[in-house]
Amino acid sequence: MKNDKYLPPEPPAFNFTSAPTEAQLNYSPPSYSQHEYPPQGCPPQGYPPQGYPTQGYPQGYPSQGYPQQGYPLQGFPQQVHPQQVYPQQVFPQHTYPPQSFVPPPQTYGPPPAQQFAPHTPQSLPQQNIVLVRPNGCFKRTKINRPQSNVLTAASLIFVTGGINIAWSIGFRHRIYNTVSVHVSVAWFIGAIIGAAISSFLPKAISRKVITLFCSMLVMIGGIVNASTHYNLDAVKANLYLNGIANGLVFAPTLALAGELSVFYMRGKISTSIEQLSFNLGIFLQIVIYSGYSPSSYHSNGFNPELASGIIAAVFGFMGLVFATVLFIESPVDLVASGREQAAMDALRRLQRLVTPSDQTLAQLEEHKRYVAENESMSREKSFNHAVPAFIKLCLLRGLSALSISSFFYEMLYRANVYDNWTGEYYIVFGACRLLGSFLASLFVDSLGRKAPILVGLAGSTAFAFVAASQVGLPYGAAEIWLYSFQSFAGVTFTISSAYLSEAYPLKVKQSFISFTFIIEMLVFIVIGTSDLIEVFLYIVGGLLLATFVLAIFWMPETRRASLREAQQKFRGFLTCCTNFNDAS
Repeated sequence: MKNDKYLPPEPPAFNFTSAPTEAQLNYSPPSYSQHEYPPQGCPPQGYPPQGYPTQGYPQGYPSQGYPQQGYPLQGFPQQVHPQQVYPQQVFPQHTYPPQSFVPPPQTYGPPPAQQFAPHTPQSLPQQNIVLVRPNGCFKRTKINRPQSNVLTAASLIFVTGGINIAWSIGFRHRIYNTVSVHVSVAWFIGAIIGAAISSFLPKAISRKVITLFCSMLVMIGGIVNASTHYNLDAVKANLYLNGIANGLVFAPTLALAGELSVFYMRGKISTSIEQLSFNLGIFLQIVIYSGYSPSSYHSNGFNPELASGIIAAVFGFMGLVFATVLFIESPVDLVASGREQAAMDALRRLQRLVTPSDQTLAQLEEHKRYVAENESMSREKSFNHAVPAFIKLCLLRGLSALSISSFFYEMLYRANVYDNWTGEYYIVFGACRLLGSFLASLFVDSLGRKAPILVGLAGSTAFAFVAASQVGLPYGAAEIWLYSFQSFAGVTFTISSAYLSEAYPLKVKQSFISFTFIIEMLVFIVIGTSDLIEVFLYIVGGLLLATFVLAIFWMPETRRASLREAQQKFRGFLTCCTNFNDAS
């Protein structure tokens, strides 16, 4: 409202040269008549305009680009002013920013380098998911039954291997007592050949294919043995075929047992598949051998070789069926080859799940960490880490072969030479070995690995020395101690299967398991080609005692530990005196 006369005076226009001065504005003073209002649009007296006239009132100022809509003054003659021509206004250049002002770019220098650790997949908390152990033995067995079913074919192969081990160490009909040394060690030679081949097999060959091939070899050897009667060539062929099959499937099976088993059942699955199966086969052969008299063999009827041949043929065929239908590839191998979805599906099937659970996802993450840790190691470094475990396990497996060698059969034979070959003593011998193996496989995941090994070593050492002290007397006096020795030996050396499945690094695992098996077979061959000496049990007792002392410092406790944790515990020679039942 610039036309209000009551407003305070405004300062003159600033910096506009074209603005009119006071001298140029010489208006007549306004007068008022009665009932009349002051004119609308009278300029403020004595003050120059501010450069911009008020729109809508005739002030005599130049047009701003459109006609002024004013009204004539009431009661006054309309003042007519000459049109004033103002020069073009030139405003000084002011350095004001434009309306679309954008701040100039600020240069702060390059951002500091960020040091980030390499991205690793975040694993699920082990204490909440991975280390979940379902309550109840039957519930755990039911959930994880497919893990044992995968290895059923290999277990049947090992049973036939135990039958041939028992035959080779002496539990065969007396008609074969005069066979050459070559025949008596043929199975062990075949096992070495198979294990040597297995140690260099490329990973591209599926373990399912290996199991199918070995089952076929077992079936063929059983058919050859069952279709002949007192044919040494057929017996030798069966021994070689079965030995090659057992040696070839041994390392892949134990490696697979450790990789597909859950952490709280790895010991039970690996021990029952390998040592328990071998000892069951030994017991079956002793039963078959003890049920026949020398006079009945020459008839064309049933004989021990026919029985063992039929068992091998049937078990080989069943192995083919089970390997075809029930086999599941190792989730660790699937992760290593980049097939994580296939590994997830394998883990789901191994626990009879419709959809993957949180525990399945956690197992997959643990397998990924296990593979990543082993892939980061060179083959030379993996070899160096495997050496301590190799020495420890070779000692255990060598003593295992020593404890069931032909020398023990010869001592039992001398103890029962006057008992008219009734055979019950041999059956008790095999049953004691089987019982110790069964107990070890039953409690290996609850009592741990180290405590049963130490108990078994202590007991077998004591009974070996006691039996050795009775050797000078008739061997019948040492017989009961030999039975007790076998019970504790079965407990001790069954645990070695669990260690074999978890001790070696991934890159050299199958090779070192094969080498350990070869050492065991060499011990069988050395004993089989030697003569029994009177101090044999003293030597065995001394070795067992030394192993007991070393095991206190050497053998780690890997109960309920993941493969990655168990592998780390085997990297050194000394494990210190930790709690035997300490769960990792």
